[in-house]
Amino acid sequence: MCLGGGLLRKGKQFEGNAIGVVVVPSARETFTPRELAVAYKEFTEHGPLLQDAETGLSASTYRFGERVLIVYQESETDAVVLIHPTS
Repeated sequence: MCLGGGLLRKGKQFEGNAIGVVVVPSARETFTPRELAVAYKEFTEHGPLLQDAETGLSASTYRFGERVLIVYQESETDAVVLIHPTS
């Protein structure tokens, strides 16, 4: 699932597979590249805070001031998605 973001292929190996990273436009517009990189690094190095056994979805939230970034990994594609929730 791409969610309208830009798909980037990373050369880094994670659990034996190259992973895709999707940065949804709302996240790209709201957060600096450094903030996105910090959240991604935290997610991949320390793992998700929440895991749903039924769906296989893994997720964490990161707060930068008043802004919230959600990072989740899809179980089917192993893509890591960074999204800023909007109302």
